[in-house]
Amino acid sequence: MSAKIVKRRKGSITIEVTIEIENTMLQSEEAILTAVNEVGALATGEAIEQFDTDGNPIIKNSETWTSKGKKQKVYQSPYGIVAVSRHVYQSSQGGKTYCPLEDTARIIVSSTPHFARMVSSKYANMPSTQVQQDLCDNHGRRISRSCLQNLSEAIGHIVQEKEEVWHYALPKLDEPVETVGIGVDGTSM
Repeated sequence: MSAKIVKRRKGSITIEVTIEIENTMLQSEEAILTAVNEVGALATGEAIEQFDTDGNPIIKNSETWTSKGKKQKVYQSPYGIVAVSRHVYQSSQGGKTYCPLEDTARIIVSSTPHFARMVSSKYANMPSTQVQQDLCDNHGRRISRSCLQNLSEAIGHIVQEKEEVWHYALPKLDEPVETVGIGVDGTSM
């Protein structure tokens, strides 16, 4: 790895990176992209960790939940995979666990918010295979189609939940609507 954190201060980090300039411009640009992604992944890991708890018990739904200790989890980011050790909680009844970091950082199916936005924007305009190729070609990100599909499905559920409480401003019309036209083609109405 050519990038490393050289200084940490409250609210900031300093990262040092070494980039090998190659023989051709394309190779140099690919080396730069790799280094930038390393810097981004390091910084993203630090940013995610700031949302973790200190491990003390928490109250959730009038119940006390205690930390099972720090467990490592891999998150998808625009810059690559980021591994973070974070506190995972469970109630005294056992069962399902809860990770406050993921709620606070707004993680969606193991993806950072920016990566989720990137994928959903691309997925709205391209099939999953093209999104996969675009991420590889333009961002240096290799990601499985199933990961893209799961993320897209989760974002769809979030939008559906939000849509139930959203209210749209209706346009002001100078005259009443008298005719509505609907067209039908082979895939939609």
